[in-house]
Amino acid sequence: MKTFIIILIAGIVMVQSDVSLAATPENSPARDLAAAKSFAFGGIGVAGLMSEGERNLRAVLDRPDASQHLQAALAHATPAGELYILVGLRRCDRVVYQKIVGSVALPHGDVEIARGCMISREPFPRLLSQIQDGRFDDYLSRPPW
Repeated sequence: MKTFIIILIAGIVMVQSDVSLAATPENSPARDLAAAKSFAFGGIGVAGLMSEGERNLRAVLDRPDASQHLQAALAHATPAGELYILVGLRRCDRVVYQKIVGSVALPHGDVEIARGCMISREPFPRLLSQIQDGRFDDYLSRPPW
């Protein structure tokens, strides 16, 4: 009887672990996107690789419920994460984008950006204006290499 109870408890723990592990990867691109430390599109660095933020944004946009994931991630996003999320919403749900972009609190600080091999900082409002002008729209229309 003791062995049966131990096996039963171990089975329950394993099943719960599998369920929670299965749920984590689904949410991780949106979570990682919200936590972005820098903002970059296109090839960056000497090797011209895609940024982690762009990779996560593309993963979220591949989902049928991308708008919901982006909206949920916005609540706890870093300034760079907010910018990625706004680019994503502009791409997948223009109505929601228009509602949200007007209510985004403009941080007074600068955001780290990467353009090619150059890393610098730019004011959040300037980058937001570039998103509104559609400057980043074409990056998501291109294949990821």
